[in-house]
Amino acid sequence: MQKIDLEKERRKLDREITFFHFRRAKRIILRALKEARKDSQWFYIYYFTAQNYILSEKFRWAIKYLNKALHLRPSDGCTYNDKALCVAELGFYEKALACFNQGIAKDRDCASLYHNKGWLLNFLGEYKDAILCFRKALELEEGRPEALFSLADSYYHLGEYQEAKKYFGKASRVIEGKCSYLRREVARHLKKVKLNSCL
Repeated sequence: MQKIDLEKERRKLDREITFFHFRRAKRIILRALKEARKDSQWFYIYYFTAQNYILSEKFRWAIKYLNKALHLRPSDGCTYNDKALCVAELGFYEKALACFNQGIAKDRDCASLYHNKGWLLNFLGEYKDAILCFRKALELEEGRPEALFSLADSYYHLGEYQEAKKYFGKASRVIEGKCSYLRREVARHLKKVKLNSCL
């Protein structure tokens, strides 16, 4: 039987969660955990156990296992990203930003760190700083749908409706056939942009 590439499984899992395909995500987690346990690959055991807790919204437990994973791989950007998101979900926004920054210092090529730092800054109303993060995420991973959508949202909040329209349009093209929920969200936001740009 062919071995499962656990790094590929991490990338697949990220996509499924991004597109709100939680049942598929759960299947990936269980398959990856089974594979990791065969060879006692503790980093992946901790990482995918944390993902299981994240899906169940048990963020404190997830952080516990992400910390164990970081102990084994102290420069893993994806693990820092997920830890920072869990910290943000618990409402500790400054600590979450510090965790994103720590992750970026260790792994400057992880697009997820920049995107999700941007997501938090956008949530906190720091739209200009969020835009810088989304642009960096897109520089590292061109066509990343959630970064295009979030970039458009930041421009919308700044009243830059033409830029917002441009990036919502790009997001719409990239997610075609991949996520009906995100597609509906893009369409809804595009309507708001058109309405506001006419005022």
